[in-house]
Amino acid sequence: MTFLWYIVVMKDKKDFIVTTTNGTRWAATGTSLANVRENFLTGIYGNIANVEAGSLFTHEEEAELKREKDIERCR
Repeated sequence: MTFLWYIVVMKDKKDFIVTTTNGTRWAATGTSLANVRENFLTGIYGNIANVEAGSLFTHEEEAELKREKDIERCR
């Protein structure tokens, strides 16, 4: 039963953008805005100024970053 519950929980996760008080934007994944605020490591990254739904990168940017990472791994 635990395995099935894990699949359901992971399916409900969404992308969020967390902006810290120093202006740095971070990508985060969670089930809700409150979940992201609760699980974000404020001690390491700074205090949260804003959390908004959305992806930090577009699909094209993510594909380009993945391609660059694959090239670097081959070196």
